[in-house]
Amino acid sequence: MGLEGYRRRVSESKRKSIMAAAGAEFQDNGFTHAAMAEIARKADVSTATLYKHFGSKEELFSSIIEASYAGIGIPQSSASEAKDAKEALTIAANDYLNQQFGAGINALMRAVISETSGVPEVGKDFLKRGVHQRTKDLVTYLDQLVERKLLKPHDTKISAMQFGGMVKESFVWPAMFDPNFKMPSNKDAIIENAVDTFLARYGA
Repeated sequence: MGLEGYRRRVSESKRKSIMAAAGAEFQDNGFTHAAMAEIARKADVSTATLYKHFGSKEELFSSIIEASYAGIGIPQSSASEAKDAKEALTIAANDYLNQQFGAGINALMRAVISETSGVPEVGKDFLKRGVHQRTKDLVTYLDQLVERKLLKPHDTKISAMQFGGMVKESFVWPAMFDPNFKMPSNKDAIIENAVDTFLARYGA
């Protein structure tokens, strides 16, 4: 039992090292030019060990995407605790941006965008595991606001994309094409404008 537990801990430690090395390699060199041998070297494991954990570069990249998004998401409790829809939506927008800019998501998105034309499956996987999942989280969040009668009943799948689109247009897309992008000093005013625009259409 003790030996088995030790082996599991060692295996998990190696997997984490591989994931960390792979994340950096994909961000620096993109999917196509990332080398499994280099990832193994940076993770201080053998290539055989790397392939024991991940059968292919595609599988490894998919795991990186899943892990990058696993720890983020809008805290659903904010939808039930906020005093009104404006506060709830402002929290959602700020949480989205803090995660987008603080969890390496921008760099990962740049890597995916650069590879999608040559490796379409990479883009499709990112869209499914990352972008669409975050939209689903926002739909759930908006549904709670509808249930609280803070928003009018409506198709929250559409409104989630609209709200997310306003936030991305002002912050995420500029950052995609400018690695030196700085958050604008009027960030709060931009978010407030997006929230007010949303509430003008969907506010109860």
